[in-house]
Amino acid sequence: MAEPKVSPWPVVIISILVIAAGIAAGVFVYEVFNKPLPGPSQQVVVEGDNVTVNYIGSFGSGFDQGKVFDTSYLSVATDNATYPKAISFQFRGASGYTPLKAHVGPNTEGAYTSLITGFWKGMLGLAPNQTTTVVIPPSQGYGAANPANLLTLPLTQQVPMVTTYSASEFGKNFSGIAAQNGAVFTDPHYGWQDTVINQNATSVTVESLPYVGEIVKPYGWSELVTQVSSTTSPQGQITLVNELTPQDVGQYKGTYLPNGKTFFLSNVDLNASTYTLDFNQEVQGNVLVFVISVYSIVSTPPTA
Repeated sequence: MAEPKVSPWPVVIISILVIAAGIAAGVFVYEVFNKPLPGPSQQVVVEGDNVTVNYIGSFGSGFDQGKVFDTSYLSVATDNATYPKAISFQFRGASGYTPLKAHVGPNTEGAYTSLITGFWKGMLGLAPNQTTTVVIPPSQGYGAANPANLLTLPLTQQVPMVTTYSASEFGKNFSGIAAQNGAVFTDPHYGWQDTVINQNATSVTVESLPYVGEIVKPYGWSELVTQVSSTTSPQGQITLVNELTPQDVGQYKGTYLPNGKTFFLSNVDLNASTYTLDFNQEVQGNVLVFVISVYSIVSTPPTA
């Protein structure tokens, strides 16, 4: 006897209502796509397991959407044509790409490290050599970006012509340069010429010698010198115009000299004549997409 056909619509409607209710309650954690079904006798990942896993992590939001920020595959790390890289991607060397030892749960267990919640939950139910794609919101990833780590600056800025450093500060900022009166050298940050105008046992005073029209690149993008004060007193100023456009967002990463912290350029507002440096990690505040392949299940928690 032929089995009666069952309409799929009740299931579809119930699924839609469940998803809608989850979103409304703020409990929709992550989505899993193309998760394969294990065979009837296959061992699958459960919470508490220790596993080795391969992955490709890319951004699902932000200015680097679709770009890879991390992977365990050397072939992916070295293939920028097929897998374009985010500005935060860092190559670890050929020996740095092997399956990751991961603990399936919120805590680290020995050599098996804990992972973000959306990642380890996305592995649940996978058998060895099976692959899934997981979309992880910030709440199940690295959390929201901290607004306190955003620094908005004017496109037109002034820097002092004359700066006095302690002897140790001079050695740190101008490594390899002799602190001698009259010494002229290239500024390691701005690239213009500097000169030592006063030096003693405890301090060194340096005067900057840029010229109007000079272009410097202390952070990678061009800054135009538009004015240099005629005085060399401590009030003397150098005026710089940062030549940035909105198209430059996400193109620059560097170390901000005043605080020594790593930033990436996250906004350019020509109407407000400002630009913004973001000192958060790029993974903070962004949706993450992981293609996860369980390489092996190393150990399983004991059954009760």
